[in-house]
Amino acid sequence: MRIVDFLTLLGGTNQQIIVQYEYGANRHGKKTGIVDQVQFINLSTLEIVDAKQPQIYLTAADTAKPKHLWELILLLKQHNLQRFMYVRYGEYLHPLFGYRIGANKLLLA
Repeated sequence: MRIVDFLTLLGGTNQQIIVQYEYGANRHGKKTGIVDQVQFINLSTLEIVDAKQPQIYLTAADTAKPKHLWELILLLKQHNLQRFMYVRYGEYLHPLFGYRIGANKLLLA
């Protein structure tokens, strides 16, 4: 998902909610039938990557302080809005496809 698409989808969303990455919903894939324990992880930093397509990495870290949606929006608007968004957690890089709102949190997926 591009930054511009993400920001457009957020129209009307409460900007005071916490943003977290939802990790582990089904890491093994649908074919195995294994559903992992889901973890909610805070975002720590943003990293710009100029590869074949412009990208931005949202780094998730277990020890990071929670960010509010308004903080994330402010950080994202400082960059090229055509960049594709990814979440980096540990050694894994996950493309951002969307989000859901649950328990007063915006959960990136």
